[in-house]
Amino acid sequence: MNYRKAIIALASMLALTACHDFAELNTNPYQPPYNPGSSATDVNPEGIDIDYKISKDDSITLQKNEANLGTLFRNMTNEGAYNDYQVTTNLTHDTYAGFMANTDMGFHYRSCTYVYYDDWSKNRWNHFYNDRSAAEYAQIIRICHFVNPEKYHNEYYVARIYYAFLISMQTDTYGDIPLQYYVKGALPPSQNVNYTKQADVYDAMFKLLDQALTNINPAKGLDFGSTSAGSNDRCYGNDLNKWLRFANTLRLRLALRISNVNPARAKEEAEKAIGNAYGLMKDNGDNMRTVPKFASLALGGEGGGGSENIHALIFNWGATMVMSKDMEVAYKNESNALDPRCKRLWWRPSPYEELKVAKESTKDFAGCPIGDISINGSDATKTYSPVRCNPLVQDDKNNLFDDYWFTYARELVWMSYAESRFMLAEAALRGWNAGGTVDDFYRQGIQASMDYYHISAADAQEYLDGLKNEQALTGGDKEAALKEIITQKWLAIFPNGNEGWAEFRRTDYPELLNIVENNSDGDVPEGKFIKRIKYPQSETFNPNRPVSNNQGTRVWWDVSDTNDDNGLRLKPNNFR
Repeated sequence: MNYRKAIIALASMLALTACHDFAELNTNPYQPPYNPGSSATDVNPEGIDIDYKISKDDSITLQKNEANLGTLFRNMTNEGAYNDYQVTTNLTHDTYAGFMANTDMGFHYRSCTYVYYDDWSKNRWNHFYNDRSAAEYAQIIRICHFVNPEKYHNEYYVARIYYAFLISMQTDTYGDIPLQYYVKGALPPSQNVNYTKQADVYDAMFKLLDQALTNINPAKGLDFGSTSAGSNDRCYGNDLNKWLRFANTLRLRLALRISNVNPARAKEEAEKAIGNAYGLMKDNGDNMRTVPKFASLALGGEGGGGSENIHALIFNWGATMVMSKDMEVAYKNESNALDPRCKRLWWRPSPYEELKVAKESTKDFAGCPIGDISINGSDATKTYSPVRCNPLVQDDKNNLFDDYWFTYARELVWMSYAESRFMLAEAALRGWNAGGTVDDFYRQGIQASMDYYHISAADAQEYLDGLKNEQALTGGDKEAALKEIITQKWLAIFPNGNEGWAEFRRTDYPELLNIVENNSDGDVPEGKFIKRIKYPQSETFNPNRPVSNNQGTRVWWDVSDTNDDNGLRLKPNNFR
């Protein structure tokens, strides 16, 4: 196949801030080509490495922009998975994961009940391609590669670790995605971009991580610089060892994701991650997170306004996202003791006006069935539990209060030490070389989650002592054991809907309730669960777009439906 010279995005210095003035990366042939104004020669679309040359003028431009390297990385890691979170994730992934239920009638006939809503999909799509890929990632790796590859050796590979993380959320949302040029900092030569099969996207992510783990030189350190507002590394503050442990843990997550569709590759990648000399996440200090700019410098923020914790914002906007019925069931039924995380994270049902001044009823915690809009708006907090947030302390940026977990300054965690323990439990269950036992890793995962939420030792022990289903881990029924592992992992990774939804689709655990009202007009068959989000409508002009794009169509690694055609749960088969 012949390819024209690829167009490479080189943003001006003014475009290296949070606001990007790029045209949409759509494939509409009636739109003018996306061309920010820089070129490259002889780009091979295959592979993942920079294999092209740039002009002398482009080289000069990159040298001028070298001073912006830290700013670019700062914005990429600050926005990352958070950009426009309410519409790109909370009203979709967080709901589909079974974490939260919407009670706002204005959103009811949109994505919450499987109605495809183009603006929300377009936002996610454009943030990944326009902002993260073109305006930030491409510029970072090209500065590293073409300006001073020896100086920026480790920075180059760390940027690619983070990009693999962003790719994973994009492909798990849509399935096949355009990738082959973007991964090497280039743009396709045509508006009619090619799509990379999801199996090949996963192969690219594994290669990115393997390359980084093989080539990073710890002796060189890591330095994206800092400003008066703190480190430009919004995740790990230039701690290279944390990045290496994150890379291994991400590799293990991706390996488990393909365990049903490619068991041999999954085992290979998992054991490489587990056995790597740099190790996996070692404690909650390794959690991959986004700290709001609102947070104080001491908490890792910038001490100003911006990117406040979305769940605290939603509470203050009327608390129309409440605990799901699925969460209530899990909190109450996993142990003889009520899960202490329930009391840490949710209010008891109470009038919204009283919750705003931290007054709580004595009612039992209660979750709303997803898709049930019989109680609308803020009135729903009288019946269902909203997230535990106290606006009276929101302006105190120097303190976080355990009694009111969701504040503007609270971080969002995208991958945690607790999750890594549950991943090891599943790896051990699968007979992979995990370095420990299923039950030990399982308990470590629960304890790590309790520690993260500052649950007292006595409350955590009461919960652990009362576990009802722990015997399933050693009873010989692998599906029963996996159900228990994934249910506890699901509780621990709340409210990360990106991962919760992906794991539910992969394993069909936990056993989520069917949605009350499906308004997809057949896009998702009645009695079935949503399986992906459709590409934005701008992609309909691209003849290369995959034909199977219904929201009820499973992605590559999702090998079987959760329910049969009558809406009844099928028996999962996660060991092939």
